[in-house]
Amino acid sequence: MPLNKLITNDTEQDMPLNKQQLAKLIPNEMPANFCIAPFQSIRQNPYGKNSPCAFGAGEWLHGALTPEERWDSAELNKLRGEFIKGQRSAECHRCWAEEDSGKKSLRQRQLEYFPNDYEDFIKTQQWLAGPKTAVFKVSNVCNLACRSCAGWDSNTYTKEGLYYGETYKTTMSGKDATKIHNRFIPVLPPKHMDFSQYFNIAGNLEKIDFFGGEPFLNMTQLALLEHLVEQGLSKNITLFYSTNCSVRPPARFKRVWDKFKRLEISMSIDGIGDEFEYLRWPGNWSQTTEIIKEICDLKNSLACEVYTMGAVTISLMNVMSADKLLAWITENIGEYYISMVNSPAYLAVHNVPDDIKPQLLATIQNDDIRGHMQYCKYDPVLWQQFIIWMKRQDIYRIQQFGLVFPEYYTIIKKHWDAVTDLSEKQFHNTSCQ
Repeated sequence: MPLNKLITNDTEQDMPLNKQQLAKLIPNEMPANFCIAPFQSIRQNPYGKNSPCAFGAGEWLHGALTPEERWDSAELNKLRGEFIKGQRSAECHRCWAEEDSGKKSLRQRQLEYFPNDYEDFIKTQQWLAGPKTAVFKVSNVCNLACRSCAGWDSNTYTKEGLYYGETYKTTMSGKDATKIHNRFIPVLPPKHMDFSQYFNIAGNLEKIDFFGGEPFLNMTQLALLEHLVEQGLSKNITLFYSTNCSVRPPARFKRVWDKFKRLEISMSIDGIGDEFEYLRWPGNWSQTTEIIKEICDLKNSLACEVYTMGAVTISLMNVMSADKLLAWITENIGEYYISMVNSPAYLAVHNVPDDIKPQLLATIQNDDIRGHMQYCKYDPVLWQQFIIWMKRQDIYRIQQFGLVFPEYYTIIKKHWDAVTDLSEKQFHNTSCQ
């Protein structure tokens, strides 16, 4: 069956090609816009969500399917077919937006990280047996409630989210009860993954990424790690962790890490000192710096190769402190990666009012951040929503934005002071335009 019929004919769309049929249609030359992720990656969480992308593009609820069935699911095969045709899939809008703004996307970074995969893994049909990389959102169990995060990634938000729901009436009722504006209420209860179900598709694995929640709080991953050691596969595998640096690496992890090829740890740090404790509440900066040193020192205590880096999430909250933060990470950790917040939209850095944007830009040197601040038009509704949520959280957490970011506050004070109504009605008020 020609692939164009799969994509253009409604009748045949109901019967998508399976992975073996798609494998026969892989072009000799890699198509434009091609992403290797659907052919070599999985992203899983404890609730059965399945995606080929670390960012969750094209995420489907496949809890009733085994991992083997998810690897050959109709939704994933449809996405593969679109990339075989060189199409820009709608599910992957984040990468297209980053590429269009001049920022290197995850799609492009994966092609650089695995430069030979199209020739050696995809065209050779090795991918049919299972993924080469696996991303696991191990749970939503976390000890922090970061301001740029939400309830689906941290169960610590539960009590706080319920407070916002009761105080500001941020939840829907009746038939819309599942459509919550209040992103801080966890929709699902805390749950850890059953890693034993992935044993049968682990043969190709060369890289495993662990995200959370906080992955150092998850012990169920040891089932998979110990299985890989027993099967003699661990020596070919790189492990990657994204940690909030508030939990020390468990001793049981260290013992099994020794048997792997390489360990990579990304340390999420969005501020220094008081700014860190404001953004990553209720984190403790002194304790965090101790854990950062311990993690960086793993290269001197483990037998495997160890690589550490910083990970910075830039939003409207910390945009003015970015250069100072990046300098600190360079000195104390080394390399870093910048992630720009685009959800919720009211935290995106381009949402700075036109009358103060030049003043803010004058304080920022990083080209990526400056580009993001300027590539999209300012939205006054989103700016109001940003201030409303900052003030709501300040009240609950007994914090003050102006004391933590005094220079930034001086610049935006007129706008900040103008927002006095924190009600949900005002949050959705579009008259401020």
